[in-house]
Amino acid sequence: MIMLIGVGMKKQLVIGVFENDSINRFIYKRMVKLQPNTVDAHIFENHEEGLEKVQDIKPDILFVDLHMHGEHLGGIEWLRTMKMVLPHTRFVAMTTLVQKDDRETAINAGFTLCVEKPLPFYDMELLLKQVSDN
Repeated sequence: MIMLIGVGMKKQLVIGVFENDSINRFIYKRMVKLQPNTVDAHIFENHEEGLEKVQDIKPDILFVDLHMHGEHLGGIEWLRTMKMVLPHTRFVAMTTLVQKDDRETAINAGFTLCVEKPLPFYDMELLLKQVSDN
């Protein structure tokens, strides 16, 4: 679902971020504040917390930590399930150190992109545009 706002009916992206690291969650919350009226963001600490909520918000883009610690499903296994539930959502894999193998594995599994986290502030707008245009 894309929400339409404002006088020229500008699209507001609905995004979800799955991140178990509290510092990275703080960074993403700050990034969203730098994108007023552009992004409706929902940030979740773990897959269980967000599983039902993402089905309600039907995000345009979901950022998923490939290696969420202590999770019963890793990012790739979780993606397979979520692609059936949210067929129109674009998924972006996040990892601390992007290795060539990580990127290839993520793309082959069905992620739109694989990016290093945390994202620099200045990259957020460019990344959202790139993913939403695909």
